[in-house]
Amino acid sequence: MKKYMVFLLILAGGMMLCRMKSEEEEMGKYALEDRLRIPSVEEVSENPYIYRYNHELCKEKGLLKDGRLSHRYLCLQAVYRANLDAYLLKKLDIRQLDEELRSSGLGFAGPEPENRNLYERESAMDLEYICLRNNLYIEYLGKEQLNLLERQLETGGEAVTHELQSMTEETYREVIRVRNPKDRGEAGEFFYAGTKGKRPEIPSGALVLEIANAMEYDEAGNLLRDEHMREKYEYLEKVRLRKEKEYSEILGTEVYILVE
Repeated sequence: MKKYMVFLLILAGGMMLCRMKSEEEEMGKYALEDRLRIPSVEEVSENPYIYRYNHELCKEKGLLKDGRLSHRYLCLQAVYRANLDAYLLKKLDIRQLDEELRSSGLGFAGPEPENRNLYERESAMDLEYICLRNNLYIEYLGKEQLNLLERQLETGGEAVTHELQSMTEETYREVIRVRNPKDRGEAGEFFYAGTKGKRPEIPSGALVLEIANAMEYDEAGNLLRDEHMREKYEYLEKVRLRKEKEYSEILGTEVYILVE
């Protein structure tokens, strides 16, 4: 009986400790967090390209926990992404292009919520077809720039500000650059995965946008016949070539578009 009572006391103590830990985590939550699209640590860790983050630099800047990117890193990254997305929407006609796809009459389909990839889910552009496809390596930001992101998280103001957009405009070329030598092609090109079975080679410093062109299936899981399939691919190829050139000239950096 005594052993049973001791067991109950230990169990109750453990439950109280877990509850206290949960309350502490809730209290430590950033004020802005609920208004951002932040992936879980597990989600990001399952990304096959997680090794491309600079873990040594992350450790130096307090952005790691238990050898993985910390929740803090992902919150700071989400603020940065929101401001980079806003900057790109302001500089480029991405929103207009998204509307053109919708009204083209060719029946383009955006991905269903449950089928969206990590980049589509993280996007702050709120578009049906287009999102930013780059990983964002915020460990390459300076201490003051990271502090600027964190202050915004803590104050709980708007996620997008003029000051933060100016900072992303100045820094995004370094933040999107892929530095890990793995999966490199010739002349510093980098292989992007997950594009209809292809692995296009794209310069490691390029800004990469994605246009989703989802396949549609019936209730039985059969691929629906698409009478506009050929027209869609021809249309998207023309859009890709035209917009890559136009956007590269506007931003002064190489822009590539992946069609998913």
